[in-house]
Amino acid sequence: MPHIKKPKPLAVCDVCGAFTGEHMDVNHRCTRSLYGRRCSGTFKSNLGQVWEECQGCYATGKVGSETCVECSGWGWHLVG
Repeated sequence: MPHIKKPKPLAVCDVCGAFTGEHMDVNHRCTRSLYGRRCSGTFKSNLGQVWEECQGCYATGKVGSETCVECSGWGWHLVG
């Protein structure tokens, strides 16, 4: 069965670069932990940012039955 392409992430943390696909996370503090402490960044909308499809998984987030390591399962990369 072929994998379906994933939608682009909705927001990116302005400090650590983590992605989120949740609407309620936009303009709120990042949930990622760095070095045992919560990231101090904020998820900002990705409007105006250019995304490119991951070449390892073709935006599906999977390579075979495994999570794609190139994009951490998101299926997309920020350009630039």
